[in-house]
Amino acid sequence: MNEHVRFYPNIDYRAHPAFRDLGVPVRNDDSIVDAMIEDIDRELDALHNKEHDDLALRQAFDVGVGRRIAELATYLNQTTPNPRVQQLLSRAFEDVTIELLDEARIRNDRHRFNRTLSPQAQRVAGDLRRDGVHICRLTDAQKAKLWKLCAPAIARLRAAAAVNPKIRIAESLPRYSSIGVRLHKFFRRSGVLDGLSAYFGSNVTFTGFGLEYSHSKQDWWQNCYADIGLATSKTVYMHYDHGCRNPKAIVALSDVTEQNGPTGYIRGSHLKARSNFVHFLIKSIDQRFYDDYVAGTQSYYRRRFQEVEYRQEFLMLPTALQACSHFGEDIGDDTELSTNLLKDEIRITKDVGNCVVFDGDYGIHRGALIKSGERFVIQVIFAIEPDLPKSKVLYHRARAIARRVLKGE
Repeated sequence: MNEHVRFYPNIDYRAHPAFRDLGVPVRNDDSIVDAMIEDIDRELDALHNKEHDDLALRQAFDVGVGRRIAELATYLNQTTPNPRVQQLLSRAFEDVTIELLDEARIRNDRHRFNRTLSPQAQRVAGDLRRDGVHICRLTDAQKAKLWKLCAPAIARLRAAAAVNPKIRIAESLPRYSSIGVRLHKFFRRSGVLDGLSAYFGSNVTFTGFGLEYSHSKQDWWQNCYADIGLATSKTVYMHYDHGCRNPKAIVALSDVTEQNGPTGYIRGSHLKARSNFVHFLIKSIDQRFYDDYVAGTQSYYRRRFQEVEYRQEFLMLPTALQACSHFGEDIGDDTELSTNLLKDEIRITKDVGNCVVFDGDYGIHRGALIKSGERFVIQVIFAIEPDLPKSKVLYHRARAIARRVLKGE
């Protein structure tokens, strides 16, 4: 099997206990689909290896990658009889075309990116290139101040969790609030922003953040395959993030131990061999799956794999597309794959650090799986984009100060 036309990790779902007896016929066109995927990846490689101006990049994408993607989309629409699978694939192909064009623009920037790095930024970039993750630490005073500033949001999250204790819960906070200003200052002074920019070869900005509350009553990540008596796996919730332009940081306000949900990152997973196109398409398929449950009526986050009808539809896809961006629950315990992933997992407890910066779009990670106690963390989103002009930054900052004054904060 050619790993370069597959997702990483490559899981054999037809051998999985929840899928193997569903009676879905095997498709006989894997070689055709694999060849079309190889064509798309070749077009992507050619596009990435040459510098273009903005107009030429879009034109080259459309006549190369875009055309090949459209051919595959048409082929699968004609050879996949299930209407719901057809609709899902159609939405996913629209999404992946946008995502791959974004990625092409980012990679195009690398041809001309040049920035002098401080020693701290060099260390950040080096950690990211080697491991996919950089671990650092806020001082106790910095963490205490953030906790104090987050106190109103902490109270709101605890109140919301009391009403609906099983679901995942978080709150977005204003980018230009006092919390946002302090976070931005930390990431700038610690070399994180310049280090991320050097890693991606394109300017990275601090764009937003939210506060997440995790506690032991939540079950959103448990019991995907309870219907067949399969226990939650040791690799549960290992996943990739959707997209290509939003690296992440997690800042732990709580003291995190093995019991209250440490962030985990699989060292070196961002470098694993895979099809670049399939990597993005699988994430787009998951992103564009429409769950028709009313929000809040169920807690488990991955319905497409929990219910038999969706598992059957999953097996109607070509083998190369039988994959999931949130695959942790699908890996059998004590298999070679499970053992290797767990061996390479860095778990960021309070003894290791209280801030982790990572490439979640290409690297495998997880967190918030609480055995006991609770955890408050700030999830930070960066963006690969130009910095705002200073005049706009000052404008947003002034508006944030005015809102706090009006609210009496």
